Amino acid sequence: MSDHLFPDPPALARPLMLAGDKPSPSADRSDKKNYAQRLSNHLAQTVADALRPHYPGITPDAMGMGQEAQVDVAKGRKRLDVKALDPTLGLILCVSIKTYSFQDYSPRTGKLGRWTKNIVRNDHELRGEAMVLHQRQPYSVLIAVMFEPLSTCDDGDPAKASDIGKSSFAHHVTTLSKRSGRGKRPVVGGTGKMWVDLGAEDTRYDLFEKVFIGLYEPDGPDRGAVRFFDVDESPPRNGRPSVAQTLSFEEFVALVHGEVERRNRFAPNWSEPEDSEDS
Repeated sequence: MSDHLFPDPPALARPLMLAGDKPSPSADRSDKKNYAQRLSNHLAQTVADALRPHYPGITPDAMGMGQEAQVDVAKGRKRLDVKALDPTLGLILCVSIKTYSFQDYSPRTGKLGRWTKNIVRNDHELRGEAMVLHQRQPYSVLIAVMFEPLSTCDDGDPAKASDIGKSSFAHHVTTLSKRSGRGKRPVVGGTGKMWVDLGAEDTRYDLFEKVFIGLYEPDGPDRGAVRFFDVDESPPRNGRPSVAQTLSFEEFVALVHGEVERRNRFAPNWSEPEDSEDS
């Protein structure tokens, strides 16, 4: 592990510890599923705690209550990992937590593979979540985070020009990038990064406002250190992204809050009323 990639404190050390011992990739599916659920719950708690100064009523609350709290959607109710509600505006922020904790394993051959088996399923889950939430509450800001070990950047083969030559991390970015960008449309042919801001009027309900991959160290002295990669950016085909390409946990939290402020910046500004004594 190079020291320069993780200059920040290990933000995920606590959720990794509370999730308990991680099963091996060859363990029973139920054991791996239970571990993934525990880790997701503790990650949700960590994200909610970091956002709580901006959204005091965010769930899960400081005592851990409200895990996977429900919200009204077009047809029934939807369980959410991290959510912030406004008594007037409704759902203003949802952070969907996904994890990819286990390297692909073949029971038939007994061999380990890459980290690509479930990523399309994750994309489908995110698509369904975005649809049911945005159709009912188009002004809500939806953020998705896929937490995965840094080792997902290390497979692949730079010498191969075929698709399998890129790393699993690069594959995850290219797969999930089509799930990001609601409210923005890039300007083709524009210089730099230019886009048209559609805001909540965007009819692409199947998109999240932003999607990130949280690359973390699961072991060693840097256990719990994490950097966030925006899937709207171009990933390295092989190898690990640099610090300049990623965000710290604090920068990620600030960006999420900034997205909510940007979505609601058109709220009216009130002037002072005319003084009744002067009228």
